[in-house]
Amino acid sequence: MLPLLVAAALTYVGNDACRGCHPSIYASYIRTPMALSSGEVRNEIVPGSFRHRASGTEYSIASSGVVKWKSGTMSGQRQLEYFIGSGAAGRSYFWTVDRFLFQAPVTWYSQQNRWDVSPGFERDTTTRWSRAIEPNCLFCHASQPRPIYGTQNQYAEPPFAQGGVGCERCHGPGSEHIAGRGGMVNPAKLGTAERDSVCSQCHLSGAARIEKADQRIAAFRPGQNLDDYVAFFVPANMAGGDMKATGHMEKLEGSACKQISGDKLWCGTCHDPHTVPSAKERIAWYREKCLSCHQPSDCRRGPDCASCHMPRERVVDGGHGVLTDHGIPRIPRNRRRSSGHWQLQPFRGYTATVRELGLAYAEVSHISGDAQHRREAERLLRTVTPDAQVWVRLADLRSRRNDPIGAATAWESVLKLDPNSVVALVNLGAVRGSAGDLAGAEALWKRALEKNSGQMEAGRNLYRLYRNQGRHSEAVALRARLRQFEPGIQE
Repeated sequence: MLPLLVAAALTYVGNDACRGCHPSIYASYIRTPMALSSGEVRNEIVPGSFRHRASGTEYSIASSGVVKWKSGTMSGQRQLEYFIGSGAAGRSYFWTVDRFLFQAPVTWYSQQNRWDVSPGFERDTTTRWSRAIEPNCLFCHASQPRPIYGTQNQYAEPPFAQGGVGCERCHGPGSEHIAGRGGMVNPAKLGTAERDSVCSQCHLSGAARIEKADQRIAAFRPGQNLDDYVAFFVPANMAGGDMKATGHMEKLEGSACKQISGDKLWCGTCHDPHTVPSAKERIAWYREKCLSCHQPSDCRRGPDCASCHMPRERVVDGGHGVLTDHGIPRIPRNRRRSSGHWQLQPFRGYTATVRELGLAYAEVSHISGDAQHRREAERLLRTVTPDAQVWVRLADLRSRRNDPIGAATAWESVLKLDPNSVVALVNLGAVRGSAGDLAGAEALWKRALEKNSGQMEAGRNLYRLYRNQGRHSEAVALRARLRQFEPGIQE
């Protein structure tokens, strides 16, 4: 890791500072998907419309970013302000209220050349505009997010310093370099762990990603080892499992090519991050990479190695998007779904702590509902000294086994360590409200709405409280506010 004083002195300067000395690389890079992975909406949207099957909501999207929607007797419109996604597979959008950032329920799927509902919104029964965009959501798509401390999803204007993945995401902050006092990081010249960390920060998702107790992944800088910030866990013995939008590293790790080649094979073996081959160049480009290890006589199906051995498949977390399978199967296989119980193991033999493994099992059990995962998480976490992250998971685990007193103790412990935890404010409010402490519950839910104006669980609870107490004017005002995010909210 960089010495603290040196790291603190480095600042980001943006792509334009690189342009003067590296004009050809700059001109090529700004056309790549990474460089186009986020930005401000500027009247370049492909207009279109669609009807969401689950909710019956009809959406119409204009080139200006104005979305008009109609659901039964309800209708309205929103302005899309920022986008996320390069457009290679698709592009989703954000909108803002008082600088709070939310995802819109509409996504442009460029591979199918159509609009449809955004990933994660498929089962909604009404239009929903309340999904909060937290800083970790922007980490891999934008350069230097600018969150406002103490909130869940409020940002400075604009919410990120530079759209897309900037040069400094891979080469490190450039302030000292442009001042003539230092070089930039060249990932290809780093040690294996540090080299692969540059790619893993955005292209490794795993089944669980656990930040260390005193670290945040956003603090990682090129040249460092990502293992110093976060631990990744993958399913054991599941090389053919689900494909995820950012699961390239674990897929490659399980491939026969990687297992035989070892550290020699990495992302940079086949990819030049500064350019993308054209459609005409693609077959020859990737065939050349394959022939650095394989012989032409190994295959008689033709020159397009990637189409057979790196097929494009639908990802489980990307709506209609299809991405390249970096597992490099010798023969295209039937994808096995990762359902039911399975064991976790640290990625690449990392030596995980009990805390990290317990949090990983808690994370996957929250999603899968698997009882064995839950029991393993409880067994491991009860042996560690809890920090805020651990208390959040313990509270969730206790709630799921119907232990409201234990859950309340855990939520209170979260807020002692992290007073800004929205999940703790909402859930502790629910526990106190159920116990009859309505004033305490009201105060907690109000604090949650201060940190995320679209926090619908806190908003609904507070609305019901006002209505039950006969506080009609407050209830009406809150309902109007909440309908900005979920217009179909019921009385």
